Amino acid sequence: MGLTFQLTDQALLGVVYRAKSDINLDGDVNIRNWSLPTATPDLTKTDISWDNPQWLDVGLRYTFREKNTLFLNGGWQDWSEFSDNGIPVSGASANIDTEIDREWDDTWYARIGFAHDLSDQSVYTLGVSYDSSPVNDKHRTFDLPVEEYYKLSAAYAWKGKNRLAYALGATLMMIGDAKIDQTSQGIRAAGKFDQNYSLFAGGTMRYAF
Repeated sequence: MGLTFQLTDQALLGVVYRAKSDINLDGDVNIRNWSLPTATPDLTKTDISWDNPQWLDVGLRYTFREKNTLFLNGGWQDWSEFSDNGIPVSGASANIDTEIDREWDDTWYARIGFAHDLSDQSVYTLGVSYDSSPVNDKHRTFDLPVEEYYKLSAAYAWKGKNRLAYALGATLMMIGDAKIDQTSQGIRAAGKFDQNYSLFAGGTMRYAF
């Protein structure tokens, strides 16, 4: 659900709410190359479920000096809803139901963008954003080592001939080192991942009928 308010001739405010969604997956279990001394477990089915969080997003667009536009955006995501995961596995003679509490917290994010019209035919944009981590170091797990991250973005768009328009853009995503320090069954595992970088680049071509 979304609402848009025209505050002034220069300012536009938008609010978007996305509801929680329940995910349920089921499938077959196939165990190969079992090397432990015990017999291969008789497990054939699994059913995995989790909740994707509700989401509140607020954005402001402000145009000034005709050719310049500023974009401000912030929001909240209810990632604590994702904290409890159920992983039941069943077979002809065995049933295992594992509940994982990941100790996840809600997250927030903030973004700022800028667009400048070079002419009536072209524009460039710049942006930076920050997303907080849903989990602190002592509760982070190896299967989901999520961390806070920053993004830097830039794009250039221009109008071509014959009703065609083009755009090229890229985003650099910088992810934290995801430190881990957890103890399970009396064994402690501590360390951190390498700093991760992801580069997304793409382009579009649009034709107006």
